[in-house]
Amino acid sequence: MKIKLTQENERALRAFLEGCEDAEQLSAREYVVDLYDIPRPVSLDLVFVKGGVAVDGAAVLEYDETLKGWYMGERLERPEEVLGALTACGALGDEAEADPS
Repeated sequence: MKIKLTQENERALRAFLEGCEDAEQLSAREYVVDLYDIPRPVSLDLVFVKGGVAVDGAAVLEYDETLKGWYMGERLERPEEVLGALTACGALGDEAEADPS
């Protein structure tokens, strides 16, 4: 799936990912990030493409009290869910104008 971003949103997202301790840059364009501090924590694999980001993978993160650790739960299939997570953590800047497509 792809999420269209304005240039401002793309700059804000890159800055967020570069400063996030739970993000890892895999290549010049690809990042994986775990967003724990939002109401519904998620793990994302994002690739910057022309005009936005391609979401190569997205899943809800679930916490297991017994094991005291996180694991991947259900997959996120809708761009709106990914966009909501990015907006909830402030990754798209103050004025999120992204368009799920």
